[in-house]
Amino acid sequence: MPEVPTPAARLRTIGNARPDLDTVVEHVLHLPELCPATHNPAPGSTLTLRYRPGTQLLELFSLDAYMDAFVAHPVVRDMEFFVQTVAQDAADAVGVPVTAAAQVGLRGLRQEQRVTVEARPSPTP
Repeated sequence: MPEVPTPAARLRTIGNARPDLDTVVEHVLHLPELCPATHNPAPGSTLTLRYRPGTQLLELFSLDAYMDAFVAHPVVRDMEFFVQTVAQDAADAVGVPVTAAAQVGLRGLRQEQRVTVEARPSPTP
């Protein structure tokens, strides 16, 4: 059975032209329908990634491709795990702590879900 590439393989960075400036970056991602069975998350759901960049920034086009890799993903199925995974992958990519905050509408339920995760870059072996 062929190995499925991880979504993180799609995530790219670009150099920060001014790492000497105190900068805060926020990416507000409009989430696609990730689950073909429940059709969740509902339209209008977002995930915000927030970080103070060092030498690297998340590249915008790869961030869209990265999100698309989670559509009907065979392992990352619940929103909590999704937000945790995205936060960790982003922190590993840019090499600084990243906060991921999701505001999720759910079809078939009379509720929303908010999930916030703070991730630090994984130690390199």
